[in-house]
Amino acid sequence: MHFGIRHLVAQGLVVAVAAAAAGSLVAGPAAARRVPASALLYDYNFAGTTGTVKNSAPRGPHVSLKLSGTWSAVPGGVHFSGDTSGHESVAYGKPTSGYTLDEPSSAAVGFGALVRYSGPAKGNCFHSTPNLTQVGRYGPQSVQAKIQLTSCAVSTTQVMMECRFAGGKVAPTNDKVVSTLPLVNDAKYSVRCVKSPDTNGKTTVTLKVTDISTGHTVTTTGIEPAMGALKSKEYISAGNKYPLPQPAANTSQFNGDMFTAVYCAGTPAEVNGCLAAQLASS
Repeated sequence: MHFGIRHLVAQGLVVAVAAAAAGSLVAGPAAARRVPASALLYDYNFAGTTGTVKNSAPRGPHVSLKLSGTWSAVPGGVHFSGDTSGHESVAYGKPTSGYTLDEPSSAAVGFGALVRYSGPAKGNCFHSTPNLTQVGRYGPQSVQAKIQLTSCAVSTTQVMMECRFAGGKVAPTNDKVVSTLPLVNDAKYSVRCVKSPDTNGKTTVTLKVTDISTGHTVTTTGIEPAMGALKSKEYISAGNKYPLPQPAANTSQFNGDMFTAVYCAGTPAEVNGCLAAQLASS
């Protein structure tokens, strides 16, 4: 496994009664109220939707996600599905003007999701990388924040979560921060990824993945060059990238349940608190 210039450190933490301290599973309304409203940029709850998911962040951009394609409602969320033979699904949106994401290099930025994982229909790994949620598309000088599932290029026997940030200072690379927690079919997961402020020419990216049924959390950290500002006018999406590719190239499709997607920005403490509160699972 090659992670380029990154130095990855993975550590597993068993979280049970102390889940609240880890901030992954337990956070009630009081915890949510303690999070500064300005830290919450996007907050999407997919429960009960009939085709549009509003951004419930009090001071976030007025950007709703429109559901398109072969999605279906499930208890508490939405099931995304698709293949390369004519079926695709996605939730997408962006501001009518201005930036989808506009954060300086001095800010921490984090995002995450609550999902139920469905394994590959055939084999033990995905040939490409199904996308859970993202802002921006991969490309030269493109700003991006993305959480996705690993492909067979990472492991041929198991699937993990991975995330990546690309800022305006340097061109993106193929390196990603990859979790070491193997995903279990039909299990529910909380996943969050945070980029630290640029400091001394470096940025720290931290990926936390929690198996909600067991409380087991794995934290993986990557160190990379300073990214600069995160400024993008591209779509925010869930379940797939957007604009959608032609059906035959629909290899980024997430086939699974999406319950929540959230984006936060501010100080590291504000961002971590924001994600912990908004991604709390009952």
